[in-house]
Amino acid sequence: MSAQAIERSEGYFQTPDGDSIWFEAAGSGPPLVLAHGLGGNGLVWFQQLPHFAGRFRVITWDQRGFGRSSNLAGQAGPRTSVTDQLALLDHLGVENAHFIGQSLGGWVVLGVALAAPDRVRSLVLSSSTGGIPQLRLPAFDTGPVRADHGVRPLGVHPAVGDRLPAADRARAYLYQALSTFGRRPSDAEFATMLASFTHQPDLFEHFDIPTLFICGSRDPVMTPAHVRDAASRIGAARVVELDLSHSTYFEDPATWNAVVDEFLANVSTP
Repeated sequence: MSAQAIERSEGYFQTPDGDSIWFEAAGSGPPLVLAHGLGGNGLVWFQQLPHFAGRFRVITWDQRGFGRSSNLAGQAGPRTSVTDQLALLDHLGVENAHFIGQSLGGWVVLGVALAAPDRVRSLVLSSSTGGIPQLRLPAFDTGPVRADHGVRPLGVHPAVGDRLPAADRARAYLYQALSTFGRRPSDAEFATMLASFTHQPDLFEHFDIPTLFICGSRDPVMTPAHVRDAASRIGAARVVELDLSHSTYFEDPATWNAVVDEFLANVSTP
């Protein structure tokens, strides 16, 4: 017996300054938007989209300069991604949605929540402070090539730690390869953008959007201390710490998906 088919669509929308933004939607139900991090593109969610598409309309997309989206205007960055994310909702006719942001994507979804809170049902920030509190990100080489311009060994990437290459070299290699697609600014340029795109604590005094932070105890970038400090600014936010590295969702999708399942099940949806 074949599995029941899940509706899927993909395409592009044009930004006012001439860039093409790729998106994909699968499933039906309340919209669930996934915003990727610096080390990937929309495809990094391949272990989440099929899982959630049975209950949600899952929307993924490539930010400017990543994957299939262009960066002709040279405006790739978290601030522009907030505007593009809202434009994507309009393009798809989505009034409001649940949002999940990984690392860089956390800046995007939290930016959307602050700019248009009525369009956000809930937030999950995975390995991300989202711009709170104001902190300078540690130096972290997330690119496909090492600083000495030598190619990394097969499957080695700092965002997935050292366990995944040993347990599943093919999946570790996939992550490594995904980080090479697109024409985006350098990691150093993005680090500068993220450090400058911060939110004052008083913006969260009356912030009532249900929020979950997920962090990895082995994450050298967004350490549990960083994430817990950020979460403390949001009164009702929960923090779940997993014994994983930076890309928790990719390293152990079963555990990560279950954590998000529980959170979404407890969020009331109109």
